[in-house]
Parts: sequence; C-alpha cells; structure tokens
Amino acid sequence: MKGPHRIIILKAEHDCLQFDDIQTDTEMDKIMDYLRKIAAEVVASAQVAPGGRIPGWQNTTGYTLLLPGGNDGYPAFWVRDAAMTLGADFIHADEVEGWVRLIASVQAGPEGIHLENNLFVPPYSIPDHITLNGAACWYPGAMDGQNQGNGTYGFLPPADDAFYFIQMVREHLRLTGLPALFLSSVTTPWGRRTLLEVCERAFESVGADLKTSLIVCDAAPEKTRVDWGFCDTVRKTGSCLMPSLLRRRAALDLSDLFRAADRKDEAARYMREAYRIRASIPRTFFHGGILLSATGLGHKDDIWASAYAVWQGCLPHGIEDTVSRHLLELYQAGGTVLDGQIRSLPPNGVYGGYWEQCAAAQGTYQNGAYWGTPTGWFIAAIRHVDHVAGNRLQDEFLAYLRANRAKGAPWECINPAKAFYQNPLYCASVALPYIALKTAKP
Repeated sequence: MKGPHRIIILKAEHDCLQFDDIQTDTEMDKIMDYLRKIAAEVVASAQVAPGGRIPGWQNTTGYTLLLPGGNDGYPAFWVRDAAMTLGADFIHADEVEGWVRLIASVQAGPEGIHLENNLFVPPYSIPDHITLNGAACWYPGAMDGQNQGNGTYGFLPPADDAFYFIQMVREHLRLTGLPALFLSSVTTPWGRRTLLEVCERAFESVGADLKTSLIVCDAAPEKTRVDWGFCDTVRKTGSCLMPSLLRRRAALDLSDLFRAADRKDEAARYMREAYRIRASIPRTFFHGGILLSATGLGHKDDIWASAYAVWQGCLPHGIEDTVSRHLLELYQAGGTVLDGQIRSLPPNGVYGGYWEQCAAAQGTYQNGAYWGTPTGWFIAAIRHVDHVAGNRLQDEFLAYLRANRAKGAPWECINPAKAFYQNPLYCASVALPYIALKTAKP
C-alpha cells in the first residue's frame, strides 16, 4: 500500500516480434532481448536524477533515485522495489552505492524510534521507503513525520526491507568485484560506521525464532507487522514464509560479502544461518504439495513464495519437484494465471480464494488481482518439470506486454473482470521477471 496512484498512457509501439512455442536458443535469445528492452525502458522512465522533479517533489538527496514506476504514482524511493531491479545491469554500481549510502543515512539508531499511535521502529531498522527530500518512512502508505499510521499496516515496520538492503550491498560487490563499499565507512544517525556493521545490525533488526531462524509476525496487540511489502494489506501471524526466504538470501549475501573481505569466520557463520533457514522451510510450511504463507493468519497456499523458493533452489529436490508440479497443475487448471500474470493465492479451495484479513477488496490488488512481479519465478519453477509449459507461459506474458504497451503495460497488477488496472509502467512487473529468467538455473 504505497500511496497515491496516477495513470498515464504510452505512445503506441509497432514491434514485429511474434511469440510462438519457443524451442531454439536463437528464438529464446530474441524473446529475452525483447523483454530486456521493455524492462530497460520502464526502469529508465522511473529514474529521478539529483535535482530532478516529479509532481509535488524535487530530488534533493544528491543521488539518482528509482521510483517504483515511471508514472510517478508512487512518489518516493521504495527499498524493495529498487532492489528488485538489480541483477541484470539496469542500474550502475555508482547508483547502487548512492542508494546504499542514502539508506544507511536514515537507518534507525540503537534506541529505535517511537512514533505516534504506539508505532515503534526497532533499533537499526531499515525504512520502507524514503522521500525525494531524504526523509525516512517506515510504514506502508506513510510519508515523513511523527504520524506514520495507526497500526493498520503494523505497529512494527515490514519485515523485509533490511534483507533487500543487504541485497543491494551484495549487488555492488557483483558489479565491481570488490568489497570496498562493504568495508567503507558511511554516515548513519548513530555516527560514522562501517557498512559492514550497518548490514549486520540491519540483519538482526528483524527478530527471528531462535529454534527455526524463521521470521515470526507477532499476533499480540501493538506488536503486529507486515511480513513483506507485496502483502502489506494482508494480516499474517506466526512463522511467515516469504520474509524467511528473504532472510535466507540475505544470510547468503552476507556470507559472500564477508568471504570477499577475507573474513572466513563471519562468512561461515552466515552460511550456517542460511542452512538453518533452509532446513526449517519445508518442515514448517510444506503442505499439500505447496508451501503455506504463514502458520497463523494467512495460512494459505502461497504461490509467489513457493515459486520463489524453487527459483532460489532452497528446497530439497523431492519437495522442489512436488512444488513445481503443483504450480504447473495450477497453471494448467486455469484461474491462477492470467495473461502471464499471477495471483497470490489459488482461486479456489480451503487454502486459496482470498486472504482471511486484507484491507484490499476481493479481486483487487493483493487480494485476487494478477501481478507480473512473480512471473519469472513462476516460469522458472514450472520449467523445472515441463519446459514447454514454461515457454508457453513466457510467451503469454510477453504477448500481453506487446499488445498492451500503448495502454500502459506493464501495470503493477490487473483484474480485467473488475476493470482493475493499477499503476502503469511498473518496474517490478517487467524488470524482475527478466532478472529471474536470466539468472534461473537450467
């Protein structure tokens, strides 16, 4: 729930690329080139240079920032959305470094932050988003100031942004081949610190269960939190799947960073933490052929996170095959996928339909609309068991983009049955699918 939305229309394109069942490497390269072209255009449209303006705002941070979309519908820099564009060289190393330094400059200090309405930002937390004038915003829908919500979207900030921040630092290492940024000093509200320390503190700012190393969303009054930003209108409790998967990835990222810095003990420690999370995922969430989103509220089949888990390679082989086949069956049955875009939950069944508690109306937004954000994960997962079906889904997605570019595609999410089309030119709906497919294991 990021804030206000605005619609704009792009000029029509006249691409001649045709989409059929893709079989040859040459044809696949053409498809990926086309997807990259669209992604690069959308990402470029969402960048705001230092001093640049969008309606109502000027970028005074001194860094080039990336908005979630090119229509200015979300007028701030969202940490997770920016991280979702990384991994395919859409963003240069110096720009990533600017993001990292900006985020570190507003990290919560050792005492945390108390806000109005009993909201509390735990020590060393990473913000949800940052305004173009550099103010930290900790909760979905909030802007700067003491009043950042009433607890509807959690009394604690979302549980995922610290892990996406660490991904940014790891991306800088990938782009440069050097741990120089990780070892450098940065400005924080709690003084000059090494980025290494900032990352470690950020990782620990989101509490995990000591036995399982999984992220838990508390059900107690005034202790609730959003599990991750693409479910920020959804109430979940208990152990939560997606932020736990993101925590595992962050542990692997930190292990890589410490290894590059020749600090083997720390690298091994974070690798052990990643192993603990991997071991806990199937025994906590695997049920009926797929992974459940949470153990309390939100006890539903999580299509996105299940596909992400397969793409990340963090499931035992037998369970990975089972989850992939279940996702394939959902695709073949219809209702879960529309024009290559994916619902959060299956459309039917006890563990599907709609979330138990969600601020979004049924059939809209995070409660039944279709999203491009997880499409690459989903394609990669079903290709694991049926390459032809994966290619067919990829073709459907790209054909939809091609046919609807002049109308605003890629949107954040759609549901034509309700005439619901939210936020055109949405970066994560096309950049992340490209990155996921480009980096997917064979």
